[in-house]
Amino acid sequence: MMKKLLVFMLAAAALFSCTKPQPHLTADESMQKGLNYFQKKNYDDAITMFENSIMEAESPDMAAKAQLFLADSYFLSKRYPEAIPAYQQYLDVYGSSEDANTALLRLGLSHYALIDKVDRDMSAAEGALKSFSTLREKDPGFSKEYKLTEKIVELRNMLADRELYVAKFYIRIKEPQSGVKRLDYIIERYKDTNAYEDALYEYGLYYAAQEGKENDALRYFNQLMKEKPDTKYAKDIAKQLVALLDRVQKRLDKKGA
Repeated sequence: MMKKLLVFMLAAAALFSCTKPQPHLTADESMQKGLNYFQKKNYDDAITMFENSIMEAESPDMAAKAQLFLADSYFLSKRYPEAIPAYQQYLDVYGSSEDANTALLRLGLSHYALIDKVDRDMSAAEGALKSFSTLREKDPGFSKEYKLTEKIVELRNMLADRELYVAKFYIRIKEPQSGVKRLDYIIERYKDTNAYEDALYEYGLYYAAQEGKENDALRYFNQLMKEKPDTKYAKDIAKQLVALLDRVQKRLDKKGA
């Protein structure tokens, strides 16, 4: 037993004596190693090198370069939840750099890649919309090159649809006040979306279902017909208007009697 232990200790000693301590890498050395890994699409090792380059950086230029490559490494390896704070940190510190537009674009695309279905959390869509809208306002030419207006329209429709989904849910479970607030929000903030037409229609239906609220229902139905004369709800609204006017007339006749 003692002989086996001695052999093991001697082998371990030989192993550790052959293991050289890892050399301390400067920011430049880490950057060069990181770029080599990056070019080979070995992003995990590149990330380690760029992180070390940031910690060892003695100049803002080196730190900025390493931070951007770090964010790009996360982005290109589709590690979007990690790319988002990496790009955000770059923009917070180096927002006026010549690479800021690209960083902002990829920040938005990282959010965009994480978007889930309309009945789920929409924070990713909100993040993407904020990034793309900021970039379009900052540099319209750059925005046009990457067709960000189309993405902004898509995202606004997506967010409006989410609000509509929640509004209808609240109305369906008999919590109308919460639902109405969502409809108001759509009408106020998302007039340029498809959900705007739906919100006006749902508002009209909500009031049409209540005795004594016919005038409110008529107001929303009339507004929808006026603003969207080709609305998909035209036939149903025509029927609703006839029924509502008939109810109002009957009530007036009853009062007169």
